[in-house]
Amino acid sequence: MRKMLAAVFLALLLVFCVHTVMAGAGTEVRSGLSGDVTWVVSPGTEVSEGAELVRISTLTGESAAARSPQNGTVTEVMVHPGEKIATGTVVARVAAK
Repeated sequence: MRKMLAAVFLALLLVFCVHTVMAGAGTEVRSGLSGDVTWVVSPGTEVSEGAELVRISTLTGESAAARSPQNGTVTEVMVHPGEKIATGTVVARVAAK
């Protein structure tokens, strides 16, 4: 019984630690469109909710593929100009202010 309680406690501690680390990484932002990336925001940039993070070129012209879901700082950009992306691709992470 003690071993089982210890195992459950360790599992909960691990889940808490992983959650804490992931929360600090920021919110994943996914592309709403597919196409060729033409521009990306720089990591470290402070953004407002709705700010463009990634622009793409499509058959109908250039368009914002991803916008910031919150005010914060761009912590990571996973795509680069010239890359082809699909709808739903994680393109950036934004940490809340």
